Parts: sequence; C-alpha cells; structure tokens
Amino acid sequence: MIGHPSKRQLRAWLLGESNDKLDEHLSSCERCASVIENMDEPRTDGLIAETLSRVLEPPPDLTSRIELRVAERLDSRQVVGYVAEMFGAGLETSKLLLTDEPPE
Repeated sequence: MIGHPSKRQLRAWLLGESNDKLDEHLSSCERCASVIENMDEPRTDGLIAETLSRVLEPPPDLTSRIELRVAERLDSRQVVGYVAEMFGAGLETSKLLLTDEPPE
C-alpha cells in the first residue's frame, strides 16, 4: 500500500470489510491505528446509546394498556364480590329456614 488509507477505507475496515493490504498497513502504522481508535469510540458509544434507548423505551400505548388492565381487574373483582354476597345471602337464608336456632 502506498501512503495512508482514506477515512472511507478505514470505516469500511471497521465495519468488517476484509483487506489484506490494509490489515498489514494497520499492524505497523500507529497514525492509522490512532485514526481508527478515534473513529470507533464515538460511533460505538453513540450506537450503544441509541440502541439502548430504543430497546428500553416503553411502547407509546403503555399507559392506556395499563389503565385498561387495571379497570378490567377491578371490574372482575367487583363481580366476584357480588357473587360472593349472593351466595352468602342464600347461605344465611338457608340457615334461618333450616335450623331451629334463633337468629343472631
């Protein structure tokens, strides 16, 4: 290789493009190795931050989904409470009708 590679060639190498002459040059050229280190750090940090923010960001409809599920759960508990009260009233009525004990 004559001279130093361009930044475009160095970026391609960073992204995995194979080039034997460039590999050989980078193994002996501190200047190009330094350029690659400076290219790689901000790109990697930015890429990691962008990926993490995308992965960790809640879906836009999360609040409405949670509110809906809470309302459904409260409604179902209310129904269960009504059913339990109905059975309880029936049980108490049965006890009054079938036993000789005076009501409390």
